[in-house]
Amino acid sequence: MGKTLALIVGLPVIASAAAAGYITYQNIERYDAFTQTSLRQANDSLAAQGVAIQLEEVSRGLFGATREELYHVRLLGEEPADLFSIRQQVTIEPHRASGTFMIDPQQGLAGMMLQQMPELLAGQQGEWHLDGGDDRIYGRYQTGAIKMTLPDGGSLAVAPLILQTETRLDESARGTARLSLASASLQGSTQGDANLQQLELSVVSSQRNGSPFIDKASYRIGALNIDSPAMKIKLNNLQTEQAALIDRDTLASLSTLTFSNLRVSSADKELNVDPSNLSLYIDGVSWSGYRRLLEKVQSAGDDQAAIAGLMLNANEVLKNGGSLALESFETAFIFNDLSPGGIGASGDLKVNGKVRLDAGDAAGLPQELMERLNGELQINLSRSLMQSPLAEHFISLLDAGMLQDQDGRLVSQLKLQHGQLSANNIAVAF
Repeated sequence: MGKTLALIVGLPVIASAAAAGYITYQNIERYDAFTQTSLRQANDSLAAQGVAIQLEEVSRGLFGATREELYHVRLLGEEPADLFSIRQQVTIEPHRASGTFMIDPQQGLAGMMLQQMPELLAGQQGEWHLDGGDDRIYGRYQTGAIKMTLPDGGSLAVAPLILQTETRLDESARGTARLSLASASLQGSTQGDANLQQLELSVVSSQRNGSPFIDKASYRIGALNIDSPAMKIKLNNLQTEQAALIDRDTLASLSTLTFSNLRVSSADKELNVDPSNLSLYIDGVSWSGYRRLLEKVQSAGDDQAAIAGLMLNANEVLKNGGSLALESFETAFIFNDLSPGGIGASGDLKVNGKVRLDAGDAAGLPQELMERLNGELQINLSRSLMQSPLAEHFISLLDAGMLQDQDGRLVSQLKLQHGQLSANNIAVAF
């Protein structure tokens, strides 16, 4: 009875231990598979830039549950060189895998250069983790802060650069990455002073038919101030964003840019630009043609035949036609020419329109480009621009009827039809 009771009590313990071991083994296999897939995808993406990543396993322990790895980022070509290396410690547990990593200061060209900034490397922290039941891997890396005196007596201060990532482990490999820098400043340098606040870069990416694809990317600068002997620049709240989507075999992309204020000044000139925005929409691009172009770029040589082949593949991207829409461009500015006899200008402008490319034979695109283009562009300018150095040109356009005065604004409608350009229905030679 005692042996039977002991067996009944002991079986779940043995079963749990066996299950834990099995899960750990599965996690090791999963980690190995994820590593190889990630390496292949990364190398496919970097091949066009002549860069490759190689994994060197330094050691393994506990049947592969712990390991030390080195990732070498190398420049390919006639004179290959190691750019930098990342050293990583990995632990694979039954329901979790995690790792810590750092840029190795003893290897690669970047490592040698970074040795000149010991604070940057001494304060670096890198970590990632994968929890059971969650098909995502999370990562975070930050550098140390920099505070150093420059040879010319100036001082450089840079806050930690922080990178945060999240990546799905399924076939989509959908991931997000956010790079941020709170501040950076250069003070007292002979080249001038500079200050940067709130730099952020965010990317959403995925895999489409084995090819890397950027679904969305955004970039932001909170404030940038440059005060040099030759020029002064002040920029506030710059934001750019690009989003792309694929509908069947058609690729479309929307790009926007906005900023709240820009000031540029020199000894004799001054420009002040108020809130401005730009929005561009591209549609009709062949996704399959674009993928083939990427593949050709990665494998192409530098001879004339290879270049001609690339041009043909580039034309195939637009084999079904396409369109470029300037959905909006609005800005207002004041320009002052401070030199003797200088004339300033102030005003605002609004522009929008769309250009379409007709479908046709890819090989004939270069010769038929203008004939296959059709579009319209609406231009709306403030009349105050007549009091500017461009006044003579505006008067000529008004006299010719290509520009019209409507309700105190200068307007024109440009049309492009089968290679023929007109402004307010008046032919324009170009």
